[in-house]
Amino acid sequence: MTRQILMHKLTRTLQRCFWVYLTNNFEITDIGDIAGFSPKIECTFVPITTDNYCHVRDFREESRVREYRDKLANDELGFFAGSAGKMVGSIWATVNRTHSSFVARGHVRLFPSEGLVHDIVTGPEVRGRGVGPFMVANIAAELLKQQGVRKIVIDVNTKNRPSLRMMEKVGLRAKEKMLYISAFGTLLLQKKLAP
Repeated sequence: MTRQILMHKLTRTLQRCFWVYLTNNFEITDIGDIAGFSPKIECTFVPITTDNYCHVRDFREESRVREYRDKLANDELGFFAGSAGKMVGSIWATVNRTHSSFVARGHVRLFPSEGLVHDIVTGPEVRGRGVGPFMVANIAAELLKQQGVRKIVIDVNTKNRPSLRMMEKVGLRAKEKMLYISAFGTLLLQKKLAP
């Protein structure tokens, strides 16, 4: 097993036990919140389904196939970015389709008709070519227009410079800085901090 896979498994295990997470949170409530953006390569936006989730192998390691299957089983909404006949990236959203709030991914409280965009990943060969912003713009349109979401939240770790730059490329500015603390899958603290 590669070091990267081991680190991912260790991180996921630790996050289930105890997690302190400092983020910049971005919000989208209207498609006009997103700046027009075209990737540097031709891309398609493909729904991830039970028939094609295995294509994660095109740009990520084999161990992610099960993770993508599990996301679909948990009613998460996913999309691939396709280019030149293969998948080169993916993006996921959790949508609250209930009538009460719940905590998504162990730390973000979603109210009815809200969505959380997460796990934005591009393959190494296409990084820096606009695939990430392309996926953010397209999932925002899908959630607002097709899924009936009234507010989209994207939380980005304050140390994740590439993802913060991606948010800038699509014209988003951080709405708030948040501190989340969770333990054993339960959100213990969610606090807004000064920007």
